[in-house]
Amino acid sequence: MPLIRTLRPKMFNPKALPKVLTREDVAGDVPVVVVVDSGITDQIPELESWIVGRESTVAPEYRNSDHGTFVAGLICWGNELNPTVSSIDSNPCAAFDLQVIPNDDPSKGDTESLREQEFLISLDTALQEHANEFKVWNLSLGTDTICSLDEFSEFAEELDNLQEKYQVSFVISAGNFSNPPLLDYPRSKAHLETGRITTPADSVLGIAVGSVSHVDYKKRGPKEHQPSAFSRHGAGPNFVIKPDLVHYGGACSIDGSHISGIRSVNGAGSAENLGTSFATPLVSRALAQIYHQITPTPKPVLARALLTHHARDPRTQQRVPDGEENFFGFGLPAPVPHCLECTPYTSTLVFDDVLRPGYFLEWNDFPYPTALHRDGRYFGEIWMTVAFAPARGARWGSEYCETHIDAHFGVYRERVSRETGEVTRVFAGLVPPEHKNPGVLYESYQVEKLRKWAPVRSYYGNLGKSGERGTRWRLMVRLLTRHGIEEEDAFKPQPFSLIITISDPDKKAPVYDEMARSVLHRFQSQNLAVRTVARIQRRS
Repeated sequence: MPLIRTLRPKMFNPKALPKVLTREDVAGDVPVVVVVDSGITDQIPELESWIVGRESTVAPEYRNSDHGTFVAGLICWGNELNPTVSSIDSNPCAAFDLQVIPNDDPSKGDTESLREQEFLISLDTALQEHANEFKVWNLSLGTDTICSLDEFSEFAEELDNLQEKYQVSFVISAGNFSNPPLLDYPRSKAHLETGRITTPADSVLGIAVGSVSHVDYKKRGPKEHQPSAFSRHGAGPNFVIKPDLVHYGGACSIDGSHISGIRSVNGAGSAENLGTSFATPLVSRALAQIYHQITPTPKPVLARALLTHHARDPRTQQRVPDGEENFFGFGLPAPVPHCLECTPYTSTLVFDDVLRPGYFLEWNDFPYPTALHRDGRYFGEIWMTVAFAPARGARWGSEYCETHIDAHFGVYRERVSRETGEVTRVFAGLVPPEHKNPGVLYESYQVEKLRKWAPVRSYYGNLGKSGERGTRWRLMVRLLTRHGIEEEDAFKPQPFSLIITISDPDKKAPVYDEMARSVLHRFQSQNLAVRTVARIQRRS
């Protein structure tokens, strides 16, 4: 049975711990991330002030908290310890210490192994007690088993079951490639297979995180914002996009001769290290902010959709191009509060609902902003994100996901028959799925290229400088099923979250005000309620 392990820390470039925020410096409630790891030291008073609780299943003689402490430092002080690294969320965040992984470094004392079943039992026990309070669980861990393209691992399936049962989110490292030469970018043909993600990063409901470089290696290594040389890539089983997201986890040349790490806590000071293990907590803290700042607390599907919706390619701040999603996922998540706010020239609508087989939801006269409608044509930029927790069947191998949410957004156009002169209305979709080729309709192609049956799907449309003609807008969402699951007595309605953002690329039109008036006057809706942000008040 595969063993669970962390990346053995290789700290370098040590420094003294700078002056950092303590919990006493922050007024109000803060989000909490559960650090499922090797433990967090209690010997640093500043860090201890951010630890809201501790539990351990590791015997004292097998404890080595180096890795867990480094992860916790990034959750609590990621921005402060790495001020030159962009896009790290700067809001305060605390940690809960769940020590389940024993020491595997002989230089640090007695060693012990941890098997999957032992890990899952410990995790289930902790979830029973803390899942209602803590929604984000950081799993900077993995195995040496490369994920199959044909079926999901039993480990991932068990993690999916736990996430569904307890309504929490696991943020999981994509895995590290450690055999020299490391992974260059673009990946070589040989590395496309050997460099794929390891279990349990194939968890469908989990959020797998890869690493991108924060520095530029001119030779023998990644450029800035490209995938780190150690960061494993997708696709996941059934061609699900994995990793889901990326963040900065350090950089090195492919021969390992040059290293520039991400900085966090080491002993009584700080040091650098690198690995997808350390990109993961930076995504965890951003997701925890979403859970914390929205009230009432959102369901995992909505939290995941919000985290994904504003993610962008770190190289360009645009959409991740076709063909590169297996290395960047949906991109680098936007820090809170950016992903929860609108600008005057953008408007975001959030739909949180359920679907039943054989039914669909339709908005047949969608209130597209009039500021983006002129001379009979529509203008603007539109992106959508659909997220859901699909019904799953382990016995179906690569067809593990048994439900799929499909969305269509576009306009009706009038078509005149040349023979009869009869006028008919025809629907034209203007916001297609990303990574598409509608000319190929085979199921195998739809699974691989259109990401059909994937738990998160993104759509994007730019109506261009000349605009698109149409009479009125239509939004439609429907549920697809397979294996006859809809006929089973145990089948439940499928919850989903759909987020739509309409924007003026020229950043001039009053899109937000127009959409707010139209929606509030014509439809039953409400603003997404956000908590008051915790206030930082440094003591003298």
